[in-house]
Amino acid sequence: MIYKYFKECKKLIVLITLLGMLIGMLFFITKDTPPTLVLKKKKINIEYGQTYYANFKGLVDTTGMSKKEICYLKKNVSITDNLQNEDQKSYPAVGKYKIFIKYNNKLSTIQIICKDTLAPVLAFPKNVDVIKESDLESIDFKSLIIATDLSPLKEIQIDTSQIDIHRIGEYQVKVFVEDIYKNRREKEFKVNVTENKQETTNSQNNQENNVNKIESENNKPNEDITISQSNEKNNVKDHLDNDHQQTKPPQTVYWYECYLCGLYVDSNVSLEDAKKKFDQTKCTDAIEFSGIEWRHSRFHYGINHS
Repeated sequence: MIYKYFKECKKLIVLITLLGMLIGMLFFITKDTPPTLVLKKKKINIEYGQTYYANFKGLVDTTGMSKKEICYLKKNVSITDNLQNEDQKSYPAVGKYKIFIKYNNKLSTIQIICKDTLAPVLAFPKNVDVIKESDLESIDFKSLIIATDLSPLKEIQIDTSQIDIHRIGEYQVKVFVEDIYKNRREKEFKVNVTENKQETTNSQNNQENNVNKIESENNKPNEDITISQSNEKNNVKDHLDNDHQQTKPPQTVYWYECYLCGLYVDSNVSLEDAKKKFDQTKCTDAIEFSGIEWRHSRFHYGINHS
């Protein structure tokens, strides 16, 4: 009876010892196993004109990890890229780039594709008055259109085929502009073919033009233009130059705004100038990584005409 009791105790001791060894081994293995690196994306698309900074928070998925594991990753993950800004600009050129992430002697890559997907911005007249029987081909409608874009633009195209210069009425003129990446903007403005009131009322005022207001594509006022029968291309340009001395010329405002801290900056010079001011101003929600402060990591920008 006593022998059987000791035999059972011996088995129990062996089982407890084996279980303890197993738990110890599991603890040792778990303790020394580094966290697995998981990337949020394999490919990142950015818009041309946007500044991009590769950083740990935006690239590494730390969902479900402890603070200790996240801290370990931050210390042992190395992030580099081959992004190159355009000459005298704060953003990369259109093209493909790579981010290189090194961790535990393994190298992972993320592809960055910078594209220009935004159509050009057009400022154009809402109304243009043209005198009946004028030489339509001699009227420089293109001088009335302002097109802006970060990328080089192709020539502005204007379709005046709907105008019957021999008949009084209202006609639509189409304006087309495209950048080198085939982002196309198409708008319309109104042309009124009218009688030459100056000739019928007062021959001395035969050359007089009535200039009011133009409206840009965002419905902000610019001017309406009346073109008399005797106006040629140069006359239209001279008329606009003289008129702009009397009225306030259209202004272009370039701006950037941070989604994180709400900072808004603008410039009347260029998008590059606005971006320079934007980058030089501290962000209250800046991200610090590897001793570098990344400011305004989420933002948008635009061009306003007034």
